[in-house]
Amino acid sequence: MKKPSSDSRFLGLQGLAETSGRTPSHRVAVMLAVLAVLQGCATPQTKEPELAAPAVRELSIFSINDFHGHIQAKSPTPLMPRLPDAQTGEIKPQPAGGVAHLASAMGKLRAGREHSVFVAAGDLIGASPLLSSLLKDEPTLAAIGELGLVASALGNHELDAGLRELQRKAQGECPAEGCAWPGFKGPGFPYLAANLLDAQTGKAMLPSHVIKEVGGFKVAFVGAVTRDTPLVVVPKSIVGLRFADEADTLNALVPKLRAEGAQVLVAVMHEGATHTGGAIDPSYSCPTLQGRGVDIAKRLDPAYAIIISGHTHQAYTCKINGRLLVQAGSYGGWVTESRLSLDAQGKVLSAEAVNHPVLQSVYAPNPAFVALVQRAAELTAAVRNKPVAMLERGAQRNSQAPFGDSPLGNLVADSQLAYAKKRGPADLALMNPGGIRADLTVEPGRSVTMSDLFAIQPFANELVAMTISGAQLRELLQKQLPKGDAPARLLQVSSSLRYQWSQSADGVSQLGDVTVGGLPLDDARNYRLVVNNFMAEGGDGQSVLRQGKERVSIGVDIDAMVEWLSENPAAANQIQSGRIVRR
Repeated sequence: MKKPSSDSRFLGLQGLAETSGRTPSHRVAVMLAVLAVLQGCATPQTKEPELAAPAVRELSIFSINDFHGHIQAKSPTPLMPRLPDAQTGEIKPQPAGGVAHLASAMGKLRAGREHSVFVAAGDLIGASPLLSSLLKDEPTLAAIGELGLVASALGNHELDAGLRELQRKAQGECPAEGCAWPGFKGPGFPYLAANLLDAQTGKAMLPSHVIKEVGGFKVAFVGAVTRDTPLVVVPKSIVGLRFADEADTLNALVPKLRAEGAQVLVAVMHEGATHTGGAIDPSYSCPTLQGRGVDIAKRLDPAYAIIISGHTHQAYTCKINGRLLVQAGSYGGWVTESRLSLDAQGKVLSAEAVNHPVLQSVYAPNPAFVALVQRAAELTAAVRNKPVAMLERGAQRNSQAPFGDSPLGNLVADSQLAYAKKRGPADLALMNPGGIRADLTVEPGRSVTMSDLFAIQPFANELVAMTISGAQLRELLQKQLPKGDAPARLLQVSSSLRYQWSQSADGVSQLGDVTVGGLPLDDARNYRLVVNNFMAEGGDGQSVLRQGKERVSIGVDIDAMVEWLSENPAAANQIQSGRIVRR
């Protein structure tokens, strides 16, 4: 017997049709007669309108940030996902990332989502390992483009070599001598930065947004770079550019986006927050979340459905005033999935997010991307694999409380001071912690190579020796102390410099005793200081260093480290934290 319809309005007709008469023609005639009677009896007052169920559709927005050219799979680092070990259950960093594993992860994750899109929040390139940087990051852009990325916010490190060089690569143009990556045609996706302006005309220098149809909706992805870019990029790379406030710029675009038919607005910005909680907060409350990303989220127009962030290399899924603010760590170790349920007009009914760890043990490497990485390795092998020194131990870049210096920070500063002393008088060296990008890792029986050292200092900054007064040095050290509950990111110091600092209950930091070469700092005396050119030009807010006199460029930072370790293979054994002490 045919199964009756679940709609009661049709049960009587179907039953009557199935029991009346002995032939199909009889059943049809009966049905037509009954329908005619019902139609004749119906009145406008008694007819019930059929109400269509609201159309709810889900969109998945996958995102990454701060990839920094890490196309090669890496061993675990403190920045990788910290998860229980499969054997011991111990919480520790797991092997994750690498573009071949990322490709597999994206394929599997998107296969389960009918309507999905993939975007990035900047710094896909720049500060990259030699495998990518020696080839001008072209293999990274080619690989990310193959993953189906539709757009990326501009990151500050995308401007390391200047806007024109970024535009060349983004457009797939090759210089006269040819592209570094054979067959490079560009990434196939645009960089977005609504708040990157010509300093004189105020004209936008890059597209502000793209609108893509996803799941039947017109979704606008609107990009912004951190307004603090001048503090973290060498000034010569951003001459003639102005960086406007992120929230103000994105808010002003809302009418234009609506006029272009955008139903769903997504903010993708290279600015974020700091977070001491887990990568996934089921409550989305994230009580430890703080920083500029939070301030921007609070000021951003409610028209934006979600905020995808970057820059701070953190992994979090949080909500600010009920709206998602997410970030996917760094180096391809995580992928964020933000899932929106929308009504027919594109209004967000609910929003959820999860950070998926790109574990190498879970996602087998995609063969096509393995081949791409191997090709890059072959093209750069001669430089990368050059041995430097056989070391007994490595050095960590994280400071060790209660100290403000780290073993690796000390090692880098010592190398620069020793390098400078061979080329002229020098009293001390300072190193910005943000310029130290990886730990110095040592494997038994293997020499540390150029690749290992370049991972630590990937910018090839010039070292600058300058003269500053004791009073200026005191001012510099005082200004870099943390304010309030902000995390301490203190300048790393050579062995010739020692100082103490303290912080009161109301969050005011104060410099204490300072010695140079074992003697108390003399405000009236001149000292010969060594820093990289980024700091020398006022980077990281070190404006005092612009006052330095008698400037001399003495070489490249990576050369200083190579020379120091080659001549002192026991240097890492001798480095101890404690040059900076919080009282």
